[in-house]
Amino acid sequence: MQLKPIYTETNDCKDCYKCIRECPSKAIKVSNNMASVVHELCIYCGHCVAICPTGAKKVRDGISRTKLLLKDKKAVYVSLAPSYAAEYGRDAKKILNSLHALGFAGVSETALGAQEVSKQIAQYLKARQKGAFLSSACPVVVELVRKYYPQHTMAITPYMSPMLTHARMLRQWYGQDIGVVFIGPCIGKKSEADDAKLVDVAITFQELNDWLTGEEKKNQAAQDETGGFVPHEADAGVLYPLDGGMVKTIKQEQSYGESTFMSFTGQKMVRNVLDNLEDLGHDQAIFLELMACEGGCLNGPGMSAKSNIAARYSHIQNCHSQRKQNNTPELKDLQIVNIERDFFNIPAVEKEIFRGEQVKEALHSIGKNSVADELNCSGCGYDSCRDFAQALLSGNAESAMCISYMRMVAHHKATILLQKIPSGVVIIDDDCKVVEMNRSFARLMGNDTELCFEANPGMRGADLNKLGTFATLFKTALLTGKEYYELPITENNKNLQLSIFNIQKHKLVTGIIQSAQQPEFRKDIVEKRTRDVIKKNMETVQKIAFLLGENASYTDSLLNSILEAQNQEHA
Repeated sequence: MQLKPIYTETNDCKDCYKCIRECPSKAIKVSNNMASVVHELCIYCGHCVAICPTGAKKVRDGISRTKLLLKDKKAVYVSLAPSYAAEYGRDAKKILNSLHALGFAGVSETALGAQEVSKQIAQYLKARQKGAFLSSACPVVVELVRKYYPQHTMAITPYMSPMLTHARMLRQWYGQDIGVVFIGPCIGKKSEADDAKLVDVAITFQELNDWLTGEEKKNQAAQDETGGFVPHEADAGVLYPLDGGMVKTIKQEQSYGESTFMSFTGQKMVRNVLDNLEDLGHDQAIFLELMACEGGCLNGPGMSAKSNIAARYSHIQNCHSQRKQNNTPELKDLQIVNIERDFFNIPAVEKEIFRGEQVKEALHSIGKNSVADELNCSGCGYDSCRDFAQALLSGNAESAMCISYMRMVAHHKATILLQKIPSGVVIIDDDCKVVEMNRSFARLMGNDTELCFEANPGMRGADLNKLGTFATLFKTALLTGKEYYELPITENNKNLQLSIFNIQKHKLVTGIIQSAQQPEFRKDIVEKRTRDVIKKNMETVQKIAFLLGENASYTDSLLNSILEAQNQEHA
């Protein structure tokens, strides 16, 4: 079974859920704390590859297959996407020489296929008086329509993309047995090439750059002139990577009738158009050029990041201006190419419908027992708690992805630890207010404090000055960052030992008070129980640390600092 265009390197995945948050299709499944692509839902826009902070989302390698093709085929031709001018700028001509040095028989412009597509679409539109028609050039948009808007499939103009059209042209010119390798900015082209079989391999500019890096022939190839594009340069087709570039080439055909043209880029905009497509085309024919990447193909995920968007746009415009001056002739002996096709080879997504009771039960499993509990914080990657609940039901998510739920679990574990420790433990902030206190501490402070604890477990917000005579020691520790161990103090006629140590210097300190008559608690009980709970709590803390930062690591810091204090006392 062939590897899909996008996959996850599971050892690199740190379950940060960024890919889920950023994926418009939510085509990600989390299992065993690792995120993988759900290919039935994926439209191969490549956005997850671009934004993954650890590089765990990978693009299927096409270089190895290309090298094998060069060995197996007598002649292999490159179909070079018109956005090459944006990728390579002033060095665009050198790339032809580098490709010849790699062993390709010739390099041809995909823009030639784009021009043929524009010509046939213009004729198609001329015969239409009304209706909304969608471009078929962007494979990501085609996947999006087929999988999520199947009701609009018939609106896609029934022609191949420029890549497939050009591949068919190349085979007509140079023979059906040649190899064809597409090079461009689009990851989605890999999926399109897999389905159509006209292109043997599709690789990105980034893959090509990686291939060329370290090639001994590269520097020599950049100097040796090996000719230009075959069979000749393209003309208006070089504008296709730009927002509205396809529309411009169609209008140059002068035969598109009375159609109206619009262009939209970026998935958010494209989805908005598709959501409301029924409102268009009732009185006239409307052609919609839709591209998934914002700004067009010159901003595709397979581009390298060495130039800004304005520079890329300028390079393509300059390329077109030069072509107009050269008056590139049409290839006169070209036979008519049949580029008609349909798009029913891509199955639509069957959305699962869950009953209200099922969703409610899933919400209960993550501590969402009322509408007020549904924070809709998107920490899990989904837009709402109910969306997340449905992902749980479909098997694409795990309850541990809910950050508020995991924080609650971690807090409960820390609270249980504090209450089980026989020593008195109190945590004080820089305002000398109680953050957390256990029952043992309240008991040691006397009946009044213990009664207050019963009414307000944890005593959060209580004034330290009202708890005992040792407030000055805590204030000094907060101010100076100094720590104290086994200081003798007397409270309520009890001889006690007080240790104060930092959780966060000048921000949070913890005090442990023990009866001087029961020192065995320090080692035999406190240390053992602390170690046990730290071990059990570590997995939870690590799970939420990435997204919650300081708040998540607080529990871990507290537990370890208590243990460290105990060890220092016995050192």
